Amino acid sequence: MEKKNIQININDFPSELRFALTGANIYDSSCHSNAEVLYSDHGYYIKIDGRGELKEEAALTELFSMRGMGAEFIKYVCADRDYLVTREVTGEDMTHYSDEPERLCEILAAALRELHERPLSGVPVSFRQRRYLESATGDFSRGYYDEGVLTKRFPIGSKQEAWEIMQANKHRLKCDTLIHGDACLPNLIMENGRFKSFIDFSLAGSGDRHIDLYWAIWSLQYNLGTEEYTDRFLDAYGREYVDEEMLQVVAAFELFG
Repeated sequence: MEKKNIQININDFPSELRFALTGANIYDSSCHSNAEVLYSDHGYYIKIDGRGELKEEAALTELFSMRGMGAEFIKYVCADRDYLVTREVTGEDMTHYSDEPERLCEILAAALRELHERPLSGVPVSFRQRRYLESATGDFSRGYYDEGVLTKRFPIGSKQEAWEIMQANKHRLKCDTLIHGDACLPNLIMENGRFKSFIDFSLAGSGDRHIDLYWAIWSLQYNLGTEEYTDRFLDAYGREYVDEEMLQVVAAFELFG
């Protein structure tokens, strides 16, 4: 994750955040989302968004933290804006292990299996799954449509075909698994060659395991530049838990965002 050193006025932030900011070097570590992300070299990440926008993510971050699968949750502050503070996770994200693709597939599969076997008690439906069901209504000919989410393994030829797949299969989406919601390689951290933690829980919650599996496959193909390792990943995860037809259903929903 890239970091750009910046200057801040500490008085622009709630007093509850002074412990993370006072005397620290501050870096902008924002990525593609609308939220701003600051890194303090005291060892903290501070995510900033509109008032109320991070409330659900904060609860999920705390849940993953308590279950030993996420960055340590430090504090959520709702003031002029929302502020979510987590402890820095040491290590490197999984994109740094692309020179060991077979082992990478096995570690990624094991991390997701462990996550998917965790209890669901008190976990809200993931934002991603809620968005799927919302996208399955209305006028399909208008609005968002992004072919960049497709993989060669699960092709869809047209917007019309994607819509028909969604309508025929939306009832098959289960909500029986704790999912990360964006299980791409940059969101899994390793240290000393072993999986350590998930990060970024904005799309996490209860949902269909095939959402995580699809994005893991997409990320493997994107980062490795080949679909050669898709079967290796699915074998490592456990074929008995995978319905490949549902992976194409997820692809159809993702086309509509």
